[in-house]
Amino acid sequence: MSENDKAFTGSIPEFYDTYLVPLIFEDFAADMARRVASLAPDDLLEIAAGSGVVTRAVAAQLGENARYVVSDLNQPMLDHAKSVQGPDDRIIWQQADALDLPFENGQFDVVICQFGVMFFPDRIAAYREMRRVLKPNGVVIFTVWDQIENNEFADVVTIAAAEIFPDDPPRFLARTPHG
Repeated sequence: MSENDKAFTGSIPEFYDTYLVPLIFEDFAADMARRVASLAPDDLLEIAAGSGVVTRAVAAQLGENARYVVSDLNQPMLDHAKSVQGPDDRIIWQQADALDLPFENGQFDVVICQFGVMFFPDRIAAYREMRRVLKPNGVVIFTVWDQIENNEFADVVTIAAAEIFPDDPPRFLARTPHG
């Protein structure tokens, strides 16, 4: 398998949202939404929003005057998230690179990222950008996975796929989110 498995284009956003979100991401999104709601932010930034599972969970719990900027590097994923979310005047959809966020210093009360930081090629730069866009005393909330050996589901899937494709085993899970 090539490194093109990182592109998330074509039917991947819909596939991701239909199959992977309920299986893996939905419960984590609900937890993230509870954490965000407890902070009652006026200005919120989501980085690496993907197919919008966190966006949907968080938007349902935000105040009516909140401003929620939802971003992702991948425009097809962002487009899918927007189409599933539906109209919401509190949400601003913006393509953005987490390593070079197009926002002013001190703009957000909270920055969130669910299972995205492990995809950033320079995590230190991304963390620096998150801090830069936070207001004083702002909060960053993010979730990550441990090594693949510590995630039974991903490890079993990777081992099974390697048995089916021994000459060219898919290593995306081991290489990227658990790498």
